[in-house]
Amino acid sequence: MSPLSDKEDQRIFDLLTRLTKTLGELLGQSTEVVLHDLRRADSTIVAISNPQLTGRKIGDTLDNLGLHLFESHNFDDMANYETRTKTGKVLRSCSVFVRDDEGTAIGALCVNQDMSALLKLREWLDQALETNKPAEETHTDNNVEDVLSQLIEDAIRSTGKSAADFTRDDKIAVISYLDARGAFLIRYSMEKVASLLGISKFSIYNYLNDMRADAISAETAKI
Repeated sequence: MSPLSDKEDQRIFDLLTRLTKTLGELLGQSTEVVLHDLRRADSTIVAISNPQLTGRKIGDTLDNLGLHLFESHNFDDMANYETRTKTGKVLRSCSVFVRDDEGTAIGALCVNQDMSALLKLREWLDQALETNKPAEETHTDNNVEDVLSQLIEDAIRSTGKSAADFTRDDKIAVISYLDARGAFLIRYSMEKVASLLGISKFSIYNYLNDMRADAISAETAKI
C-alpha cells in the first residue's frame, strides 16, 4: 500500500471525513460511522462518529476479523450484514469502498447500527403476542350451503338409517332435528330437505306445525 499522496484521493477522503461527521449526527448515538484509509495498515481509522459504540478512536486500525471480512468479499460494497462488538453488542452494518484509478480499494466508509434496543423490543413483542395453541384445530365455515349440507348429514346419521329406509317417524325425527338447529332459517332449505325425504315442502310445514302445536300443548299441561 502506497502512502497518501494523490491530490484527488485526498479530496475524496476530505469529503468522506465530513460525511462521517454529518452521518453520525444524523443517525444518532446508537450508530457509529467510521472511515478507514486502507493504505495505512497500522492506523486505518482516520475519522469516526459516535465512537462510544465500539470504543475505537482515530489512529486505531481495522482488526483482523474486519479485514478478513472485507477480503472475503473482494472489497465489494456490502449492506445489511451482522457484526458484533467486543462486549457482544449486535450491530447491523454496511460498508462502501473507495477505489483508486487502478481499481484497488483504498478506503472504506462503514456504518454500524446498535441493534440492542430493537432486539429487546422484538423479544418483548414475541412474548406479548404469544398465545397458547388450541387443543384442536377449529374451522369457521361461512358457506351456508355447506352448513346446511352438514346439518342434513348429521340429522340422517342421528337416525342410524339411510334416507332410502326412512319411515314416517324417521322423517319427522330428521325434520325435528333440523328445526331445533335452525336449518329451516336457511334459504331454500325446505326444498332441499323435501327432495331428500321424498316429500313436499308443504308436508314439512305440516310436520313443523304439528310438532310446534304439540310442544305448546305440553307446556300448557305443565301450568
